[in-house]
Amino acid sequence: MFPPLQAEVDARFESVEAFFRATRALRGDPAAAARGLVFVQVYGAYEFTVKEVIRVAIESINAHNHRIGDMSPSLITLFLDREFRSLRDAGRSSIWESRLAFVSKAFSNDVAVIPSTTKGPHDGSHYRYSQLELMFQVFGISRLPVRRRTHRFRINEVVRHRNEISHGNETPETAGRTYTSAEVRKMIRQMRSVCNLLVSVFDGFCSDRNRHRR
Repeated sequence: MFPPLQAEVDARFESVEAFFRATRALRGDPAAAARGLVFVQVYGAYEFTVKEVIRVAIESINAHNHRIGDMSPSLITLFLDREFRSLRDAGRSSIWESRLAFVSKAFSNDVAVIPSTTKGPHDGSHYRYSQLELMFQVFGISRLPVRRRTHRFRINEVVRHRNEISHGNETPETAGRTYTSAEVRKMIRQMRSVCNLLVSVFDGFCSDRNRHRR
């Protein structure tokens, strides 16, 4: 399931690199705007990767036909997403019935299957590094979400510029003026590394059914 995703991630970053190569002859504000727009493109490839990794991971774990009662506690928080929402919305008169139903489901032999469209773990940070940390915690992956600690700051930097540009608080020219072409190329390589690692780590995790169980 993950190889097609990896191929799409590669294609998206190759497209970003092709765009940036095509702007090498630009000078002044057009060149700065091109550098700023690369941040928006890279963010798009990164957000796509995060969303698709979660979707494919859910499909992969569904395929193992685990019993809910056998799953790791952290994965139960994802696979009982609907039940958690029902518990949160339960009225005062039915709260204890909802609690009993929830605990019964959590320890049941029901097959653990949820829609692949289920929203993945998020913390309101709009895909900053803290959201990747939360994803790894929920899936029970005990390693850093990045190869190098400096990548944590790069992720947050890309998210910040994308948000500032997309909301009109910063122009692509303004963002681009603070970076050289060499720095932008390095940013592309680092974010591609982040995305490749996400695909690789989740591929290995999802293929090993024993890592999903308590």
